Amino acid sequence: MSSPSSPSVFAGLQLDSHFQPIYSLAHRRTVGLEALLRARLDDTPLAPLEAYARTSGPAERHAFDLSVCAAHAARFAARQAEQCWLFLNIDASSLATPEAAEALIATLKQAGLAPSNVVLEVLEHVLEVDERLIEGVRRVKEAGFLIAIDDFGVGHSNLDRVCQLEPDLVKFDRHLLRSAVTQPRTRNLLSRLVHLMHEIGALVVEEGIETETDVLVALESGCDLVQGYFIGRPGAEPDSDVLITPRIDARWDELMVRDLLKRKITRRQVEIARQAFVQTAISLMQGTPFAQAATPVLALPDAIRCFLLDGEGRQIGRNLDTFHAPPTSHPKFSPLADTTGAVWSRRAYFQHAIDQPGVLYMSEPYLSMTDTRSCVTLSMAIEIDEALHVLCADVLAPRTH
Repeated sequence: MSSPSSPSVFAGLQLDSHFQPIYSLAHRRTVGLEALLRARLDDTPLAPLEAYARTSGPAERHAFDLSVCAAHAARFAARQAEQCWLFLNIDASSLATPEAAEALIATLKQAGLAPSNVVLEVLEHVLEVDERLIEGVRRVKEAGFLIAIDDFGVGHSNLDRVCQLEPDLVKFDRHLLRSAVTQPRTRNLLSRLVHLMHEIGALVVEEGIETETDVLVALESGCDLVQGYFIGRPGAEPDSDVLITPRIDARWDELMVRDLLKRKITRRQVEIARQAFVQTAISLMQGTPFAQAATPVLALPDAIRCFLLDGEGRQIGRNLDTFHAPPTSHPKFSPLADTTGAVWSRRAYFQHAIDQPGVLYMSEPYLSMTDTRSCVTLSMAIEIDEALHVLCADVLAPRTH
């Protein structure tokens, strides 16, 4: 039997392993190593896909995949890495039948690895092709191995499939990160996807971390683990945390400074908005007509509109748009522009206001249904002519990027 440090052999192919760190942002250390195949034929390097393509038929492909997994597992076990997962990319042939799944389980156990130390990565779009693969995933999961859905966000990613499999981890495809880096408006979407996976019960690994900007976006998204060339390149001896952690800490420090400045700016904006809003509320309670009373709020630089609700959440009259609103804004949504009589009783800004009259509430940023801009709603329940009303004002969501 070959030693863990020497290449294994399958049908003339030399099988070697490189490992790439998977780093926990919260723990500030490497918590996993992804094993990557390095195959050679007569000293000529072969890409993993080329190596697998040399097999003929599902049975030989499965046997080859078991050999690759065994080689990775042996080298990982020889590293004696404590509190560290081994991430293995599993070919569909090793999950195609119950017998194949059992053979995979036996192979990994024979290598001396506890199932709880192994994360099996499966491609979500492959599972959609063959329903039998899902049963194979269930088998290895019941045996105690962790499951990671790989390349989520590419092709026809199926959220229902993820919910059905209940994976332990979901690896976001690098294109999701790249989109968030190049199109700042999508960064909130990335954060929401991370939150959604957490709701499902899965930790999130963001792949493709290659630059300092990538690290900052990953930190902002709330993901759990990161992987990519900036963290550490694949190697027989990958970078240790002595090298990785200072790189990440520098980005943490940058983010903290930026967040502190952003909070200072936001607090000032909120205080100015609060003062204007209270002025409008007092004027209304004193009997000033709504259009005149709303002047202080509508004069705010980031104001969008002001509107008034009755005690049941029904809008009274039309929106009062800000003085500096563009003459035509999103005409394709014009059917939604007139909100007279609309009922907003299910909105958090109404419910919070009505529960605590006289207390100013500021909502979380959300997509305005009226013109599809991201906004924050200020609201307060006040008495007008001895009847409870809720004064509301939409302002542009703070610019976070």
